[in-house]
Amino acid sequence: MILERYRPLIVEGLTKAVGLDGPLGLLVRYPLGLSEADGAPGPGIGGKLLRPSLVLFSCEALGGEVREALPLACALELVHNFSLVHDDIQDGDEFRRGKPTVWKVFGVGQAINSGDALLTLALRVALDAELPSASKIMAQETLVSATLRMIEGQVLDLEGEGKVLGVREYLEMARRKTGALLGCALALGAIAAGRPEFQKISQELGEELGLAFQIRDDILGIWGDPERTGKPVGSDLLRKKRSFPVSFALERDPALASLLSAPKGNMEEILERLRKLGAKEAAEKEVEKHLSAAEMIARELPWPAWARTEFQELLTFLAKREA
Repeated sequence: MILERYRPLIVEGLTKAVGLDGPLGLLVRYPLGLSEADGAPGPGIGGKLLRPSLVLFSCEALGGEVREALPLACALELVHNFSLVHDDIQDGDEFRRGKPTVWKVFGVGQAINSGDALLTLALRVALDAELPSASKIMAQETLVSATLRMIEGQVLDLEGEGKVLGVREYLEMARRKTGALLGCALALGAIAAGRPEFQKISQELGEELGLAFQIRDDILGIWGDPERTGKPVGSDLLRKKRSFPVSFALERDPALASLLSAPKGNMEEILERLRKLGAKEAAEKEVEKHLSAAEMIARELPWPAWARTEFQELLTFLAKREA
């Protein structure tokens, strides 16, 4: 599958990209899993590496050389990790991928430096791409624009805390916060392959994948198996996170807002109200809707048979993933 096909190459590229010396080196390697807090070797790069994998997949599927797209793939993953480090500060999250978050280990000030350095490294790494000047500039503009759009999504997410966020507003936020980087991934692959005429449609495809990915995350954040997700049932409710199921439910039962404001003592009632309103089923249908849209868009791309097969496997994985 796509997530396995490119992983060794991405790990190699990321390891090289964060080879800085001194305290700053530790601050950029720790969130990637390459270092422990004391500087000892870490467990290794975790996560699905979905975004960089899509960059390389898009490039190869459009006839490009994968290694020419690798700097862009690594740059995008560094942007993603920058966003996670800063998100953890903003949300007060103490753990990510089973280990204490950067701010919890090094303090808020150094965590901000960590995120800033990851973003700056991303821009520097993107410059290493051995592409024609016009393509390199196009790739940089695409990466920067997507980063800004992702930050806009985070702004909308934080602004919506404590408010009744409707489904339409939620989708606008998620299309930016999650969709922007996934759209960027496939667009960067098209640019690296020398097929800029497919940049726009590739971006649209990635944004649909992003919405499906985020809403599936929302389902797991409420009803996921704790042994698979590493989080208790209703974890997103405890964090008062505005998700698709919550937005769907609030549009149909605004009185639910008072329970959601104090979830610790009302978890059973909240879950029962969500069940009666069909919030989980609605979210699952929304995932299917965006995956179907992605499948339709993908038909317009001139991918070879192997790429279509692997993309179909990815769609199945995104629809059913449990972590």
